[in-house]
Amino acid sequence: MENYDFEVAVIGGGSAGYATARTTAAAGQHTVVIEGSGELGGLCILKGCMPTKALLHAAEVRHQSRRSSIWGLEPGEIGFDFPAVMRRKAAMVEEFASYRRGQLQDGRFKFIRALTRFRDPHTLELDDGQTITAKQIMIATGSRMADLPLPCLANLDCLTSDDALQLESMPKSIVVLGGGAVALEFAQFFARFDVEVTILQRSPHILRAFDDDAAEKVEAAFRDEGITVHTSCTLIDARQEGCNKVIIYERDSKRYSVS
Repeated sequence: MENYDFEVAVIGGGSAGYATARTTAAAGQHTVVIEGSGELGGLCILKGCMPTKALLHAAEVRHQSRRSSIWGLEPGEIGFDFPAVMRRKAAMVEEFASYRRGQLQDGRFKFIRALTRFRDPHTLELDDGQTITAKQIMIATGSRMADLPLPCLANLDCLTSDDALQLESMPKSIVVLGGGAVALEFAQFFARFDVEVTILQRSPHILRAFDDDAAEKVEAAFRDEGITVHTSCTLIDARQEGCNKVIIYERDSKRYSVS
C-alpha cells in the first residue's frame, strides 16, 4: 500500500471544502485543507449567499414598510441611508466569516494557506514550495465570473455581482443582462431601492431552468414592482454614449436600445 502524507486533501476552504474536511476528520481521516485566496470564508459567505440575502432582506423591509398601509399603518415616506445598508451587510458577512476562520483553524485538520496545482492524481505542488500527497483529493474551489456575452462589454466597465456588493452609491438606472437567480436577486434589490431596472434575457422566460409557469409568475411580480423585463432577446452591441452605457438588442426581428 502506498504511503501518503494525508488520507484526504481538500483544495478550497469555503463551505463545501470545510464541510468535507470536517466530515473526513471526524471519521478519523488525516485531512489537510489548502486555501489560496487572500480572504478566508469562501464564496457563499463573502460574495454569495450571505451578502446578497442581507441586501435582499433590507430591500424587503423597505418594500413591506411602503406597503404597510394595507394594514392600516401610515408609515409616510420610507427613505434609506445606502452606506448604512452596506455597512450592515458587511457586519453580517464579517460575523459569519470570522466564525468560519475559527473553524478552519481550530486544529481538527491541517490548514495551509497556499495556491496549489496537480503534479499527478495524488500529488499537489504548493506555491510555497511544499509538495503534498494524498490518497483522495477533493476540489472545492468555488466558481468564477462567466465570460461576457459580448466582448465589447469589457470596454464599458460593467458591474459584476462582486462589484455590486461593494457599491458606495446607487446608480439611477441599471440593465441586468440575464435572468438567472443571481441576476434576479440584484434586479429586485436595486428596484426596491428606487433604481430603474431593465432585465434582458435570451430565453423565452427568466429562470429558464425552472418550469415556465413558475417563471411567468416571477415575471409578473417583477413587472408589478416596476421592473422592465424583456425576454427572447439577442444582444447585438454595447457602447458608451456620454455618461450612459447603451445596450443594443434584437427582439422579434426589431432592434432596440436601453441604457
